[in-house]
Amino acid sequence: MISMLYSIVSPVLLLALPVVGVSTAYGSISGSMARSGYMRGQTVAASTRSTEAPSGAQGKTILLDVPDIVERVNQVVVNVRSLSEGGENLGSGFIVDQRGLIATNFHLITNTESRRGRAPRTGDQTAQPKLVNSVTVTLHDGRQFPASIKGYDEATDIALLEIVPSGPALPVAEIGDSDALRVGDWVIAIGNPLGLDHTVTLGIVSAKGRTGFGGQFDDFLQTDAAINPGNSGGPLVNAQGKIVGINTLVLERSQGLSFSIPINTLKAILPQLIDRGRVTRGYLGVETRDVDADLRGLYKLPPDSKGVLVVRAERGTPAARAGLRKDDLITSIDNLTITSYVQFNRIIASKAPGAKVALRILRDGREYTLNVEIMEEAKKQ
Repeated sequence: MISMLYSIVSPVLLLALPVVGVSTAYGSISGSMARSGYMRGQTVAASTRSTEAPSGAQGKTILLDVPDIVERVNQVVVNVRSLSEGGENLGSGFIVDQRGLIATNFHLITNTESRRGRAPRTGDQTAQPKLVNSVTVTLHDGRQFPASIKGYDEATDIALLEIVPSGPALPVAEIGDSDALRVGDWVIAIGNPLGLDHTVTLGIVSAKGRTGFGGQFDDFLQTDAAINPGNSGGPLVNAQGKIVGINTLVLERSQGLSFSIPINTLKAILPQLIDRGRVTRGYLGVETRDVDADLRGLYKLPPDSKGVLVVRAERGTPAARAGLRKDDLITSIDNLTITSYVQFNRIIASKAPGAKVALRILRDGREYTLNVEIMEEAKKQ
């Protein structure tokens, strides 16, 4: 079992990561340390030096300067308050453009019952949502501005606000790469839980790719950094001080189960939100589920089979026109192996309407290739 010992020098957290062995410990700190170093081969805003762990295993002591990271990132974190028919929504956000663009959660701008930072549950994803009556943004330095809704994407629970800033130039968030995160990496959550401005919590990435919360694009980062109602829309930050997630979901009656949207999800749709205010996605019209051991046994599939099982192909959709049927196993798209329904949905969604893709399927023990033309999903008004 891995054990960890905490040591505080000034207000800085020391983390000792041994190269071999299963225990971690801390050596003494002496002399000056470089302002940058390496963690798992990546440059980080921390100081490092090699040291001997008590067990004799060669280790590396890493100085994670949490106060320095927080001081820098706090400048881009904002309070978001919206008024809706259901009451007041309180949350957070962060500045992504000096012109006054702010990323936050979609559920903070919906004109429904007050959620106070909790993520929405599933509903009619094609229905046109009602938006809040007004949004107010408060910056770290106390400046307050009314905000307009520049764009939103209900499917990923992301919204883009816009303010017309006056006074000093706005700081801008430094965006990281959520795909590069590893389970066990240290992360910092910043936000306004329960209206307590700019609260900071520390934890690790507990898991990646969490699904099962009712969204077709669920791909959450799980963290044990404390996230509470009001943290919604605030940043999850890595050890380099870069934003790697958007805090969005807390499981009620649980401890250490908090979830964030990977920042790469925002990066993928941000240009569309800026240019068009909405996101255009490819549409196939098929409902799928992951293949597990039970399904492999039921359908007599090989133990190492991968893909997604077709639960339903809606009439009049590209899936139905291409000949997809219930119980077909989709194994690849354009020769790319399919491993989960979330991956499948994201690939289809990334295709432009009119694009043609080749689906490799397994049906009754035989393989087929179906050519499908992607269309855009119609939105109800």
